[in-house]
Amino acid sequence: MKVIWRIIFLLVIVLVLFYIIDDRVKENKPLESPVKHGTAIPVPGNGEEMPMNQAARPESGISLFVGKSLDELIDEIGKPDRIEPSDYGYDWWIYNGDPQLMAGVMDGKVNQVYTTELSSNVEPFEIGQDVKDIYRFTIVESEVGVHIGESIYTFTLNSEDVKNRLLIEYENVFAQLYIDEVDGELEAIRFIDPFTLVLHQPYDMSYMGEIVSAERPSSTKQMEVDRAMERQISELTNLYRKNHGVNEVLNDYGLSEVARKHSKDMALENYFSHESPVTGNLADRLKEEEIEHRKARENIAFNYVDAIEAVHGWLNSSDHREVLLEKDVTHLGTGAYGKYYTQVLVRLAEEEKRQQ
Repeated sequence: MKVIWRIIFLLVIVLVLFYIIDDRVKENKPLESPVKHGTAIPVPGNGEEMPMNQAARPESGISLFVGKSLDELIDEIGKPDRIEPSDYGYDWWIYNGDPQLMAGVMDGKVNQVYTTELSSNVEPFEIGQDVKDIYRFTIVESEVGVHIGESIYTFTLNSEDVKNRLLIEYENVFAQLYIDEVDGELEAIRFIDPFTLVLHQPYDMSYMGEIVSAERPSSTKQMEVDRAMERQISELTNLYRKNHGVNEVLNDYGLSEVARKHSKDMALENYFSHESPVTGNLADRLKEEEIEHRKARENIAFNYVDAIEAVHGWLNSSDHREVLLEKDVTHLGTGAYGKYYTQVLVRLAEEEKRQQ
């Protein structure tokens, strides 16, 4: 009998050790944008004779910034904390105080604004609003047309878009509603002008007339854009964590190097996976950088329009959401290379020692 109990005891220890080791480093399936960018479908003709039905523009709130000049933006909310380039020829003006928002600026005018701040005036919506209320009081279409000059662009929302990434049309501005499917609430919102919406092509698109596209950034500019995307992913991660009552994480240079190298490796070696033919898996990459950890998690994404879309994609994918909102992590590293994004969240060994 004693021998049997000893065997059971040893089996329990082995299972516990297996669980701990198995839980230490976690990778999930890669997340690719559901929209194949650059694959807009041309349709014969143009939209010259096609009238567009537009709801009246909101009378207050941050949507009113869209179309305003830089001077008007500065007069109302001041100068930004920083200015960063984008892949699309405009700059991001980043405000981290009050209000907390991102404003896109092109040719001296605001072309879009984005926020996930609970207290922001995003009329006619509210951050945290129940999605059922949105459907009750908002006309939601699965096909939305954009008329620019003699060209018309038709966005088709797929079943996932209709659930978590609505597109609502108003006079001279569109609202992209980023919904948290799990909580059933409005997580964030982007108000965007028609031209920039078409430039982004964030949904499946067909068009009559002329296609709209951005110039490819130089290699130097692309590097600046990549660093900007990394900062934005880090900040958005903490904003989402804060909104969900989870501790914020600290940026770590070493982890960012790990994430950055993996994004670059995926792009140059033409693969999309946590497992690299060159550097191995996440555990191998952390070991190579001599980063001691008690827990490590990794998210990767590909072909999303920008940091906003990538982080929202992670939020609404169950495995990626678990990583994004993991409570038992302390530090974060982000890496971007073109349209490849990597996010590494860990609980550092030294942090655990400090808390003991």
